Amino acid sequence: MNFDYFFSSPGATPPELAFGQFTPAHLGMLGVMVGIIVALVWVYRVASIERRRVIRLVVGITVLTLELGIRQGGFLIKGIYTADILPLHACAATTFLVFIDSVKPNSWCREFIYALGTWGATCALIFPDWADQPLMNLFTWQSFSVHALLVGYALMILVAKEFRPSIRNLWKAVIIMVGFVVPSLLANHFLGTNFWFLATAAPGSPLEPLQGFAGNLYIPLLLGLLIVLWAMMYVPWHIRKHDCLTG
Repeated sequence: MNFDYFFSSPGATPPELAFGQFTPAHLGMLGVMVGIIVALVWVYRVASIERRRVIRLVVGITVLTLELGIRQGGFLIKGIYTADILPLHACAATTFLVFIDSVKPNSWCREFIYALGTWGATCALIFPDWADQPLMNLFTWQSFSVHALLVGYALMILVAKEFRPSIRNLWKAVIIMVGFVVPSLLANHFLGTNFWFLATAAPGSPLEPLQGFAGNLYIPLLLGLLIVLWAMMYVPWHIRKHDCLTG
């Protein structure tokens, strides 16, 4: 393993050291992250109420530290902070909401975490836009770790039956989403950023060919896909709840 570039800035390392998407290194990291997620969910599920509160706080503080301390702070200390680093991406929004929920659990945060955080962080792990960095790099591990913990938090409260998705509460997630998307669109327009991948599809993701096909209809296509995804995520829970009430 090459640790020579562990503290190197993204983009400042030789291209040949990139771990790449769906390489043995990437798949190995996915295996490690899945192991962490499964262990976290299992430990939380069998924990007492008090210990669950502690676990939520630990995860909430950890993801906030990874985002603000390592990512934001790291770029500031290195003097390479740019508009692209602003915490406006969907997963950054999920990070803040996970922290808030870990301190004070509430349906607003949890609905957003489920509706957008679960699949957003999962897609980031499968199609990492940081795949051009070395595997043994601080920012690589920060990115993998924070996204895995976001998925883990969503699953642990779901598996522990502390949260159940509700179509009637989906509007809460929509309101929070709009609250993040509006400034993200402004930043994309005035600063040339690509928050929420609304300007350009994530490199190497399935959205790339879809954007090439949709052209100017890219954003309407994203909205349509989101509606379909939400239907898949919420309708089964709605049917199950209806069956339980009428059974």
